[in-house]
Amino acid sequence: MDSGPYFRLDIGPSFFQDGQLTSFSTPGVPPSGPVPSPVKYRIGFAGDGAFGYAFNKYIAADFEVGYIGAEIDSVPGYYANNSHLDNIPFIANVRLSYPIPHTFLVPYIGAGVGGSDVNFDGHYFGNNFDTVVGSVDEVVFAWQFFAGLRFRVARELTLGVGYKYFGTENTTFTYPPDNFNVGFEGVKSHSILFSLELKF
Repeated sequence: MDSGPYFRLDIGPSFFQDGQLTSFSTPGVPPSGPVPSPVKYRIGFAGDGAFGYAFNKYIAADFEVGYIGAEIDSVPGYYANNSHLDNIPFIANVRLSYPIPHTFLVPYIGAGVGGSDVNFDGHYFGNNFDTVVGSVDEVVFAWQFFAGLRFRVARELTLGVGYKYFGTENTTFTYPPDNFNVGFEGVKSHSILFSLELKF
């Protein structure tokens, strides 16, 4: 069964590249801490699910919704207190596969574009002058590239392991009541994902 609908699940660790804190102030007021300032993240988590359609054994397309997030480890000049930067991406993907003849191996590559609902959960994030508390969201453009190897376990079932690069635009989170802005450079993450795919 080379064509038809399928469902896919992916899960694994995610490694965020170092980023930057790009703003930390009320508009028109100088920031109370160093800006820009480098941001380091702890090892995060990625997971997603997708429904798609395989047009043949080589080309497939799907719509994916997932989660990619990590705790902020450190920002020089600020305290993070377990603050998180989390993404809920919604992305349309195209995947190219090449089943190796006379084997159960199926290498693949692909790419996707869409958006991400980015959430900054500030747990008393700030410095000795300004602090933000609570969660704020912003929806931004997002994209990803991925590649890996699937193993055909049965005619309808494959297991796999792959790599995903995920990125977003820069984000700015605005806290009421005085429109205090906390800005971050867009996320760039590298995930190792273990997958299960079921064809119908």
